[in-house]
Amino acid sequence: MEREARVEKCLATSRPPTVNTYGFLWSHRADEAIGLLLEKGYREFELMMQPPHLSLDPKSPEAMAIRSLVSAGTLELHSLNMPSLDLNLASAMEEMRAYSVNMFCRQIRLAGALGARRLVVAPGRVSPLFPAPAELLRQWLRDALEALLPLARREGVTLALENLPIASLPRASDLLDFITLLDTPSNLGICYDVANAHYSAEDPLEGIMLLRDHLQLLHFSDTRRDRWRHDIIGEGEIGFQRICDLLDEIGWMGPLVIEIISSSSEPVDAITRSHHALASARHSFGLEF
Repeated sequence: MEREARVEKCLATSRPPTVNTYGFLWSHRADEAIGLLLEKGYREFELMMQPPHLSLDPKSPEAMAIRSLVSAGTLELHSLNMPSLDLNLASAMEEMRAYSVNMFCRQIRLAGALGARRLVVAPGRVSPLFPAPAELLRQWLRDALEALLPLARREGVTLALENLPIASLPRASDLLDFITLLDTPSNLGICYDVANAHYSAEDPLEGIMLLRDHLQLLHFSDTRRDRWRHDIIGEGEIGFQRICDLLDEIGWMGPLVIEIISSSSEPVDAITRSHHALASARHSFGLEF
């Protein structure tokens, strides 16, 4: 009975998760993906920005449709996220950093136009063979964020730096050191991805505890340490029950985002299977599948 009570209380089983639309990137426009997920009872979203799924034009058909749904209160748009590796805020090339800042400005404006509260930010890519010194990477990234944060504040958007294995701040301690260096602006936080952490040989429990005062979003998917994946929850090695128990202990109630890329299942099925894996009983969500 004690375990059942703990599971029922768990953040992952006490309310519907936020759904990331990564799995729909090449098959559906963002508004079409939202329509499919609304039919399943989902109401909270993180949208991926990449044509043909979602362009950066706030007047595109998909953007106008999404804005209408947000304005009507049909859905809650927690965040936008760009999967493209074209941008690099920590490039050694000044021109690339300037181009990347300009593209992130467009993302911030789109977030503001759509009513998204947060923008996930990849903190620059680095060479796995011979990366630039850490102090240079951090200075380049700091310069970029100092250019972006005032615009984000005007648009009502919080920037959420994500832990990425290929980026300049791959671990929780790196993110914490950097965000402390910036004296923690009010609209700068962390998007902590538990699959990225596990693949990087970091214990997600330790990462969450370290970053708990700065968390804006949590990304949930499964992976192994020998393959970087965003698999259906339950198909990898991550112990999600322990993570959910910890979230209850620290009282964190921010968006819990299911971010799944599955080659074996179509996107809606992959999302609902992951949702079921987090829940001890389907009825605890009050949703129909």
